Amino acid sequence: MRPRDIRRRESQDLEQEAVRLREEVFQHRFHGQSEEKVDRGRIRKHRRDIARIKTILKERAMGLNEHLENEAGKGK
Repeated sequence: MRPRDIRRRESQDLEQEAVRLREEVFQHRFHGQSEEKVDRGRIRKHRRDIARIKTILKERAMGLNEHLENEAGKGK
C-alpha cells in the first residue's frame, strides 16, 4: 500500500486492516515453523504496511500533516 492510499481510508478501517495484516504475518510465520514454504517477501511487505498504517494513525492522533490528509482526499 502506498501512503497516499492509506491516508484516504478512515482510521477505524485502518485499525482493522492492521489487525488483519498482523494475523496474516503470524500465520505465515507459523507455517514457516512447520517446514512449509513461506514467501518471505510477502511477510516483509505486510510488516512494512503495518508500520505505514501505524505511522499514519499516530500522525492523525497527534494532529500532524493535516495538509497531506486534505491532498489525499482531493485525489492528487
